Amino acid sequence: MTAPTIAAAPGGLPVLGHALRLLNEPLEFFESLREHGDIVRIKLGPQSAYVLNSAELVRGVLVARHRQFNKGAAIEGGRDLLGYGLISSEGDMHRRQRLMMQPAFHRERIAEYSEIMREQIVERTGAWRNGQTVDVRAEMSALTLAVTAKTLISSDVGNDLVEEMQHSMPRLFELLYQRLVTPLPALNKLPLPRNREYSAILTRLHPMIDKVIADYRSVDTPRNDLLGMLMQAQDESGNMLSDQEIHDQVASILVAGTETTAATLAFVFHLLTEHPDIEARLHAEVDEVLGGRPAEYADASRLTYTAQVISEALRYYPPAWILTRVAIEDVDLDGHLIPKGASVIFSPYIVLRDPRLFQDPGKFDPDRWGRERIAEIPREAMVHFGAGPRKCIGDVFAVVEATLALATMAAGWRLVAAPGAVLEMVAATTLTPRNLFLTLEKRRS
Repeated sequence: MTAPTIAAAPGGLPVLGHALRLLNEPLEFFESLREHGDIVRIKLGPQSAYVLNSAELVRGVLVARHRQFNKGAAIEGGRDLLGYGLISSEGDMHRRQRLMMQPAFHRERIAEYSEIMREQIVERTGAWRNGQTVDVRAEMSALTLAVTAKTLISSDVGNDLVEEMQHSMPRLFELLYQRLVTPLPALNKLPLPRNREYSAILTRLHPMIDKVIADYRSVDTPRNDLLGMLMQAQDESGNMLSDQEIHDQVASILVAGTETTAATLAFVFHLLTEHPDIEARLHAEVDEVLGGRPAEYADASRLTYTAQVISEALRYYPPAWILTRVAIEDVDLDGHLIPKGASVIFSPYIVLRDPRLFQDPGKFDPDRWGRERIAEIPREAMVHFGAGPRKCIGDVFAVVEATLALATMAAGWRLVAAPGAVLEMVAATTLTPRNLFLTLEKRRS
């Protein structure tokens, strides 16, 4: 039987192919590909890549056929930052790291981390003033970085590292995305201005991570935080992580554990300005459950509508909006041949707006995650944290953090948009809002 033909995307440029569209208008580009079928071939420089527009095909790559794919060449663009941490390692190395790190993300540990979450949320909102206008993305990034950093590094020795990450992170993510989508990887090695800027950030960042690890090594009693657990973790043979492996995990956790949750919270507050009925229901729940106090881990099971708002925001504006893989052998994917060495790209942003999976997908509707309707959502649609063995190890951590933060903030504050304000989005390493300035309005419950 002849394999079905894979449609080629129109509009490619000589030499560059579709790389400029992927760099300059990625969401619009991916949306335009849906009409060409569930799998579409694009050109990135001289190489072909295959874009998946079907949840079934995506799940096939992430779950059923995960052993036939690696993260691929795209991750090499971020190797100088991430090393061989959990985000970027492959094969047996990834499986070993995942098993060693998994206990640090068990629910009982997250319950302990929630105390840090509560403390940082209270500290951050305690500086808010009625009538103050804030850059919501920056506010949420400062909060989630503080939570991640204090969970990871309880010692004050990490303060300089946190300040550097706070200063550099927005630009770091923009530069990292440019490196990941460049049509010619050799461009990342040239002395271009963006490469020099990227190297300068890493030159400041990496020694700070090494300093933290050295400080922890100098103390006989292990600290009861995530870094302390990493330094004590052992694999099945009793081997521990080297300092370089720990370094790479610290960089990976700081990168992965900050901007995604911050973007989710920022998008939630934007969406609440557009949906006053949803905001009113959220306020009613947090007033009833919290009675004006900060949220705690024990409250999470009662904050059901708050959790639904978070789930719907993750669907509507998934921070991890693009994922890639590369075939390590010829793969038959639902009758389509993906040749060895070919890249596969898929966008949760597109999958999570597929009308075959969600009724009225363009509507922000937290009730679709309620007890009465959640069974309508197919399992393969749950891709906002990935799926399979490489599903985000911190997914529960992120949801708990976002739920507690939203509930505590909504209990005390409304974030109000100026009339006529228009959302700007940046689709880089993460999908995040830009110039989202909202005014703080103190609530009187």
